[in-house]
Amino acid sequence: MRLAPALALVLAPFAAGAVSLLVNNSNATVAVGASKCKTLQLVASWDLGTQPLSGEVVQLIGARDPGSCTTNPPSPTPQINRPEPLAQTGTDTVSANQLAQTDGGPGGCDDPAIAAASSASPLTNVLCVQYRASGGLFSASVNVSYALAKPTPPRALSYTPGDRHFRVYWTAGNDAENIATWDVHVVPVGGTSNGPVATTVSGDTKTNADVEHTDDDTLLQNDAGYTVTVVAHDTYGNVSDPSASITATPVPSSDFYEHYREEGGSATGGHGCTTGGASAWIAGGALAMALLLRRRRKARNGAALLAVFALLAPSARAEDRPSPRFLVGFKMDRYDPKVDSEPGLTGTPYHDVFGPRAPPRYQLEFDWEVAHPFGSLLIGATAGFWQNYGKAILVSSTPGTVQRSQDGTTLNVFPLGVIATYRFDWLADRWERFPFIPYAQAGLMRALWVSYDGRGDVSSPQQGGGRGSGWTSGYTTALGVAVNLNSLDPVLAREAFVDTGIQRTALFAEYGWTYLSNFHRGGALILSDHAWRFGLSVEF
Repeated sequence: MRLAPALALVLAPFAAGAVSLLVNNSNATVAVGASKCKTLQLVASWDLGTQPLSGEVVQLIGARDPGSCTTNPPSPTPQINRPEPLAQTGTDTVSANQLAQTDGGPGGCDDPAIAAASSASPLTNVLCVQYRASGGLFSASVNVSYALAKPTPPRALSYTPGDRHFRVYWTAGNDAENIATWDVHVVPVGGTSNGPVATTVSGDTKTNADVEHTDDDTLLQNDAGYTVTVVAHDTYGNVSDPSASITATPVPSSDFYEHYREEGGSATGGHGCTTGGASAWIAGGALAMALLLRRRRKARNGAALLAVFALLAPSARAEDRPSPRFLVGFKMDRYDPKVDSEPGLTGTPYHDVFGPRAPPRYQLEFDWEVAHPFGSLLIGATAGFWQNYGKAILVSSTPGTVQRSQDGTTLNVFPLGVIATYRFDWLADRWERFPFIPYAQAGLMRALWVSYDGRGDVSSPQQGGGRGSGWTSGYTTALGVAVNLNSLDPVLAREAFVDTGIQRTALFAEYGWTYLSNFHRGGALILSDHAWRFGLSVEF
């Protein structure tokens, strides 16, 4: 038993190296601002990592210089130096006002040096616990940082108008200050703020904000003036004076669908994703496809026509494997829908908003190879996505001269279809080095279109009625040629078939015509186009 005290004496210096200190339950720097400098209590809690022995010393130190925590006796002499009970853990409290010390000043929160410190150049003191063990001196500390001065008010306010909203921009008054948040105050011209804010944004991410309502949550109105100011809150809880004010005025503008309706467009929309007609149309196509596949399965063992063509083929296929059953293709093109071709339009609403841009359209195709009569007959489905982004049109634009707003507007199109394809792959099937596979394609199409305004909502014109989403039906055709990549390395292609089941991989180019106008019945957003398309297909 006499060995235990000796062992504790030997191990004490190593255990004491784990001294830890928390101030207000954290070891992070404590930020002290003007609002809490005289009221904040700093609760220090420590753990020495070992039970101190008789004759050792534990002290709580508050100092300007961190060196006071690591010297014995503490040097420079600390402003706070309290002996603490000899125990492994302990707690003591110091007020932020007590620790607010400066070099040569009177100290306290009223000290001019403390009061003048800002978040750009805070004054930092240290609170530490010092353990003078028989094996050495150990300590742990937490910084306490003071910044009592107000942040510099934001400056250089400006704005860009939108339809029933505007975006406010500003510059930090002092880039060196640590700003936590910005409050944007918006009141009608001549009014005063009653406390709430129109919006608050994080100070470390941006210096602009989109505003849709006033401080009292009243929605902004077009052509009405609003007084805008911005206030900064720093990370110490200090609040700046308001910035110099500006007057901002929302202005009416028309998103794509609104402009289209104003120019005489007849598509009233209003169906969008909620219509049952689209579901029935797609379900009917799927049912027809299923019936064809069912017939194909029943006739699989009795395809006399295929036997006739087999007699015309060379003595053996280039590759001893079954005919492909599925084809998956991915294609893309530049899509420029002919919205402006609608009879009765008084202008060019689509190109007014989107200009000459023709963003890429992406489509995915899945086909079942139902028969191989001197080639391959495929029945399948296709789905795609396309999006164009433009600027809304100011309502104040003079006829014949459109002026674009700062508001954005978006048109999304989701084309869906059921298609039939004939591929003349008979030569490629029989001569493995033959690279070309011409084909023709036709099918029924239906496209969901959705127009969004500058706030990301589906367009809903205030005049003229209608809703910015709907369906347009039609048909599609295409002529193309695929380049059989198997012809480049037939041996590798056979290995791919054995390992993965992939029969053929091809690159293709096609010229397609899509006629989406509700079969010329009117009342539809015309989404017809014609363009070159390029893609990749895989058969298995």
